[in-house]
Amino acid sequence: MVDGLYRVPCGPLRSAGLLLLWLAVPIFAIQAQEGPTRHDTFNSRPWSEDFHQLLYEMGTHYANLEWAVNDRRMDLPGLVKKSEDALQNAHSDEDARTAIKTFLDSFGDGHLEIEWPSSDASASKTKPEADICDHLGYHPRGKPGIDYSLLTELSSVRSAEEKLFPGGLLKVGSRTFGLIRIGVFTEKGFPDVCYQAVQQMGLSVNAACDVACADAVEVKTADLLTAALTTRAGQMGHAGATALLIDITRNGGGSDWVDAPPRALSAKPLRDPRKSFVKSDHWLRQLEDTLRDIVADQHNGHASDPFLRDAALRLRKAIAASKQPCDASKVWVTGKLDCSFLAKGFLFASGVLRYAAPGSLAGFKSRDDLFYPARYAYTESTNRLPRYVLVDKDTWSAAEYFAALLQDNHAATIVGELTGGAGCGYTNGGIPTLLKNSNADVQMPDCVRLRADGSDEVNGITPDVLIPWAKRDSEYQRVQKLMTVLSIEASQ
Repeated sequence: MVDGLYRVPCGPLRSAGLLLLWLAVPIFAIQAQEGPTRHDTFNSRPWSEDFHQLLYEMGTHYANLEWAVNDRRMDLPGLVKKSEDALQNAHSDEDARTAIKTFLDSFGDGHLEIEWPSSDASASKTKPEADICDHLGYHPRGKPGIDYSLLTELSSVRSAEEKLFPGGLLKVGSRTFGLIRIGVFTEKGFPDVCYQAVQQMGLSVNAACDVACADAVEVKTADLLTAALTTRAGQMGHAGATALLIDITRNGGGSDWVDAPPRALSAKPLRDPRKSFVKSDHWLRQLEDTLRDIVADQHNGHASDPFLRDAALRLRKAIAASKQPCDASKVWVTGKLDCSFLAKGFLFASGVLRYAAPGSLAGFKSRDDLFYPARYAYTESTNRLPRYVLVDKDTWSAAEYFAALLQDNHAATIVGELTGGAGCGYTNGGIPTLLKNSNADVQMPDCVRLRADGSDEVNGITPDVLIPWAKRDSEYQRVQKLMTVLSIEASQ
């Protein structure tokens, strides 16, 4: 994720939050057993308790547990036994931490992570607040993508937007690709644009900024980025590009701003995929808040709008479904799921609506809940150049959503290698899970984005055109293999 995997915190109908209290040792027939006689003083019992708390938490709100059982066919009882043995044989805290992390890594889920409390006393010190953007967390992020400087076929397209979205014209056979690099999908990775937003908003660079202010700065920064990206794409066409190549290799993901770029770049309107969510108070409260906003719109002159009636009906069904409890903790013993704690078929990744034309929801209190991309200013592209999106194994999270949305709408050809596999993330911060003894923070996704074929996006995005990159490849080999594949595409 560049700075760790970025998550899609998702706005309004992308969630809520409630701290689940651990109910001592869970009653799902797995009991921490006394280990063999030890010849050291290390006590593994607290770690074993934390592990069993982790199993309980995952059995009640780990969104991809069904995927692990049904798609991956994981031997969960065997994995639990192996992890318990590792904990019982641990000789240090480090051994125990390794055992728990190995257990989590076995799921192959880029959004299932654990963060151990820092022992660094300096970590608690308050960072000096230099200015508003620094205080709000805007700083350069992201890693370089493909090293195109190794190519003689690339010529620059100079503009002010080049600093944000580098690239140029890449001549390959009979085709000229307008190359645009997007290194990260979070507005907070572009501090210079934040300062521009602050200036345009008439704020002092040293002004205090509350929650509402921070949200306004975020949206303004995102809109400036979208405008710059749209301009950059237009520049490529004017410079002679016959196709667009969007490079999101080594893009670790980002924020909700990812909703705008694919729509601004796509040559056709994009319909969002379905999204399932964890049945929980975390989601229940958000759904109820959204329903209140929609009812308020109905009472405020929009009672006759059929899409509001449909949205309210859909939400009421989602609320009812979220109240149906499911404790899947027995899966750690039986390897099977007796119930599902996912509410399915009610929402889309974009909210209650699968699609809304830009500007069509202006004036609605429930605008962001109905269709979250409406939060941003963008224009659907009229540029008809073919689109290509370049991905690799280090393309994660929101960047995968970008690629999946374009691929499922047949709006772009995906080129590269299978992406990392993170899928939907932590809506509105996710459901907090703090292990009681180690104070480790476990982050697990509370939603599932489904592809057009019904599969879980956590599987990763399989390109339409594969590039045979190998781990051992040098940067030169990577770029040469890309050119070989693009040459084949250009000749067709």
